[in-house]
Amino acid sequence: MEEDRNYDNSRVPASSYMNGGNGTEEGFSFNMLNLVLGVAVCMWMTSGSSLFTDDWTFYLYLCVAVVIHELGHVVMGKSFGCHIKEMQVFFLPFISYKPKRVAGGSSWRDIKWSLGTLPLGGVTVFKSRGSYADGDVDGYIEDKPAWQRLLISAAGVLFNLATFLILYYVLPLLSYEWFSLLRPLAVLSLLLAVLNILPVYPLDGGSIVFALYEIVTGKKPSPAFTKVSGWIGFAFIVLFFWVFPEWLDGLLDRVFRLFF
Repeated sequence: MEEDRNYDNSRVPASSYMNGGNGTEEGFSFNMLNLVLGVAVCMWMTSGSSLFTDDWTFYLYLCVAVVIHELGHVVMGKSFGCHIKEMQVFFLPFISYKPKRVAGGSSWRDIKWSLGTLPLGGVTVFKSRGSYADGDVDGYIEDKPAWQRLLISAAGVLFNLATFLILYYVLPLLSYEWFSLLRPLAVLSLLLAVLNILPVYPLDGGSIVFALYEIVTGKKPSPAFTKVSGWIGFAFIVLFFWVFPEWLDGLLDRVFRLFF
């Protein structure tokens, strides 16, 4: 999921912006507090949960699926000339890397890459006029046409769907060992695509609905409205995942039965 700080677009889950850094530090940085806190929260989440597991390979596959998802936002944003501050995989980032800026270097060196401990998705943070002081720099995401922002919001889902479809048609041609190795990535790619397309803000589906509204009416939703929608959406997500997990189980069962 992508985040435009001008519209307070925090993404949960694949997304809240939990890293308070300004993204200007170069080299590696490490946050021990986030690591300890994240591990503790993960242990609590896996205790008696039907949604999370103590099998570490699950989180490895999920990490790859989230990387693919966030790269969709990054690649699409870059193709439209957006400036990107950070791509974060999982929340409570404990390790980050910001490439050293060099004269004439690629704009990809402006991106801060972060890895967190809380496996609830990821976030791509775009530079916006509300969060970037240099008024001479173009490429702010809020300056882009609504149809471009719609494609940026949808790109993560599209990358996950493409991953799933490629694996779905390739897996039957592979050996049993390769099938067993890659099948979890196909399943989790489909999972992220289905969850993120739900029309609930701050998920990607909600951002797509906002972009469609702007295309139809010619007006952007007010920042106050998006903020309220974000809090309502966050409450819905918490209920969806933790209070009524059987809803999610039922949804996933229906989706997976179509393909497996």
